[in-house]
Amino acid sequence: MEVDYTKYSLSELRDCRENIDENAYPERVKIIEEQIAIRIKNGDIKISPKKMTKKESEAFQWAWGNLFLSLVFAFLAISGIVKGSIGNAAKMGNYNISEDPIGFWVVILILALLSGHRLYKSIKGFGGKGI
Repeated sequence: MEVDYTKYSLSELRDCRENIDENAYPERVKIIEEQIAIRIKNGDIKISPKKMTKKESEAFQWAWGNLFLSLVFAFLAISGIVKGSIGNAAKMGNYNISEDPIGFWVVILILALLSGHRLYKSIKGFGGKGI
């Protein structure tokens, strides 16, 4: 089976050249080197679009999710400060700044920390460093 190296990009050709067994395939080495020379001479450098791996795709999705959660927690903290009270989801009562200032500020602190942590994870995820 003959490989058609004319459709390879310059980076793909260089990768082939680095990984080919010169002793087993001397004719392919020659063809690859000729194609590399042609690409360099013509300036015909094809940039193949990089496809995301599954891991990168999942990290990107987690980064968006973390960004969303960060914004939700920040919104809850800011709206609580503006209104002066924060209600809980279980409808067991509110933390009001005038009635229970310690509980109120503890909830605000927790929301701020959660928001900051999710924002950090989001930035780290978008940076390509993983989560």
